[in-house]
Amino acid sequence: MKSKQRNILVVSVADSWGGGEEFLMRLIENVKNYQFIIVSPPGESYEEFVKRRTKIISVKSLKKIFKENGSWSIFLILKISLNILLSLINLIKTIFEYKIDFILANGNFAALQSLLPSLLFSKKIIIVQHLIYRDDSIESKVLKMLNHFNPQLVCVSLSVEENIKNILKNKIKNNIITIRHAMELPLDQNTEIKAGNIVKIGIVGSIIRLKSIDKVIIAFSKIISNNKNIILKIYGTIRPAEPDSLLYKSELDNLINNLKIKENICFCGFETSKENIYSEVDIIVNYSIIAEAFSFTVLEAMAFKKIVIASDTGGPKEIITDKFDGFLIPINNDEKLFEVLNYCIRNIYTKEMSEIRNNAYKTVENKFNLTEFSLQYERLFNSVNL
Repeated sequence: MKSKQRNILVVSVADSWGGGEEFLMRLIENVKNYQFIIVSPPGESYEEFVKRRTKIISVKSLKKIFKENGSWSIFLILKISLNILLSLINLIKTIFEYKIDFILANGNFAALQSLLPSLLFSKKIIIVQHLIYRDDSIESKVLKMLNHFNPQLVCVSLSVEENIKNILKNKIKNNIITIRHAMELPLDQNTEIKAGNIVKIGIVGSIIRLKSIDKVIIAFSKIISNNKNIILKIYGTIRPAEPDSLLYKSELDNLINNLKIKENICFCGFETSKENIYSEVDIIVNYSIIAEAFSFTVLEAMAFKKIVIASDTGGPKEIITDKFDGFLIPINNDEKLFEVLNYCIRNIYTKEMSEIRNNAYKTVENKFNLTEFSLQYERLFNSVNL
């Protein structure tokens, strides 16, 4: 007798496309025998899921939680409470309509809005942990509250697992595992780098202050004073729900104008095709000023045999072996950023760089393959008691 297909309600609060949405797409495309129904706010991520023919429902009240002007006003608290109530109504309707078996929350804010429906209908909730939090952050406070209800926590890296254990301390239950991200290897890795060509440096990700795009631009400007044969391509957009993202983009525009390097820098916008991005760059820089939980950008660039320079912390530190399959630089060390970027540009055509690119591909192939990723999630979903 054929077993009943299980229906998973996937809750997301992201209106822009990022690592969390990449994760969901790979999960849905590769884990079979489950029906995934996503609820998400309208926006870039919703439109992208629609394009990829994913079952998705738009729920406007699903939102991340931010302070406004650095404080929590009564009006803001009331607005958040109203959004949670409206989301509750929509999630209940979805649970009934699709006969949901359990809930997968893509982050703690998604879990917060899923908590009441999960309790009302006794539905197991699995929370995917994509970020590394400060102990005093709102995310940590939400996580501590959610922990009282014994959810299953899935971490995307060992760095995330360590961070969560430090936050929850001795109150953590036996309900935390790590399943690292993975990706399908591209058929064409665009490996050819011809001597004499313009060297193309890339940054991939949302335009937010934590990415330190301004510091990469400054390092780039120092190099271009002696080497005009380079360009910088920035793939990503501002985050509409985060006011500082728009402000930061304006600051970057002013910086580029002041440095007089506008002709050598391209804001390329959001690009869905990884092939289009990585066929247009030789070096990828991921210079975050805080520990990233994982970094799809690092993994993707390595799979396409690109030279990767990343901060020596968090997820990238788990992926890259320094000077073997990429380069790690100390966090917030702008001089080292300049030094390593300049070194890679000057030696881009050498045997050393060719070996690093090939090693990068093998690292992804051996350690971050989709087969193992899919099997681990299938085992996790199969273990949920209904």
